[in-house]
Amino acid sequence: MAPLIYAHRGASAHCPENTMEAFRLARKQRADGIELDVQLTRDGEPVVIHDHTLNRTTDGSGPVSEYTCRELQRFSAGAWFHPLFQQARIPTLEEVCAYLAPTSMRLIVELKNFFLPQADLEEKVVELLRAYGLSERTIISSFNFDSLLRIKELDDRLATALLYVGNLQDPWEIASRYQAQELHAPREAVTSSLIKKAHRRGFPVVAWTVNAAPHLREVFAMKVDGVITNYPLRARKIREKKRKG
Repeated sequence: MAPLIYAHRGASAHCPENTMEAFRLARKQRADGIELDVQLTRDGEPVVIHDHTLNRTTDGSGPVSEYTCRELQRFSAGAWFHPLFQQARIPTLEEVCAYLAPTSMRLIVELKNFFLPQADLEEKVVELLRAYGLSERTIISSFNFDSLLRIKELDDRLATALLYVGNLQDPWEIASRYQAQELHAPREAVTSSLIKKAHRRGFPVVAWTVNAAPHLREVFAMKVDGVITNYPLRARKIREKKRKG
């Protein structure tokens, strides 16, 4: 099976990350799926933004958790990237689910609850995925491994991924301990040996974040199961060229 291509925060090389504009471009570029980040607003709405503060990717400032969902809509989530994206806003997870539901695209949801606790985040994400019929094509990842166990308590049919940094010793053992089905490994840690050992134990390996053409060719040659990339079109062209030999 050809490796899957996930657009990292959407097609974020060409659009502001984690916006509907980035997700629509990822679909247009025929990515297999999108990867996004979710956290809660002050009024408990799951919204799609990476940082715990607004400063880097919006024209607002301060913690996301100090604003209601309605208040967050005042800020531009795209002006920082280019004036053409002034109207881009922080999407809710429900907005993204509604967009993806009629498509065949896959989804990776990263729960942003490692540094900052997010009470009931897992419950709200699971509820939305069920409501929009996305459970079977979604993988939930987090650096908070206990959160992966919570997902399994809520719905043991949902796939989860051990998301990690560095070179973990025997990551499949940790994944098994936390009932995860996939390894989401940093590109620098992905080797042919890692992939072969993981495959022998039944764990697909998805590499993040793989952007440069030489790196994409390298991990594809290793038979990685998927890549998370800011450049889904570039990755798809390289994948197709490799398949044609």
